[in-house]
Amino acid sequence: MFSAALRRASASPAKASWVRGFASKPPGAGALGKAWAIELIKDAAGVTNKQAEASYKALLEGVASSVAKGERVTFQGFGTFEKTSRAARAGVNPQTGAAIQIPATQAPKFKAGAAFKQLVKGK
Repeated sequence: MFSAALRRASASPAKASWVRGFASKPPGAGALGKAWAIELIKDAAGVTNKQAEASYKALLEGVASSVAKGERVTFQGFGTFEKTSRAARAGVNPQTGAAIQIPATQAPKFKAGAAFKQLVKGK
């Protein structure tokens, strides 16, 4: 799924430069972040930088607010974001060695989809 989209984008001469540029980034050279995502949206959708940034923000805000409400957000083939509960548990203060009680909490959780897992495995 994702590799097909990457092949389609790299087949287009106008979009080939960003595909090669980001795919050839050396490992350990730093994380790809917001600027990279906005550039990717801009090139793939053929929109302005401002429109791409608005799309980026809308997507992230939508996912975050939905997960915070307890809704499950699924992007087929990519993965699922959901809210999970962590039970209270006993822990140890690393500075003093004293036993402490860690309270129950809520946290976001991501589970990768099958297509994403296969892409990462290189299959």
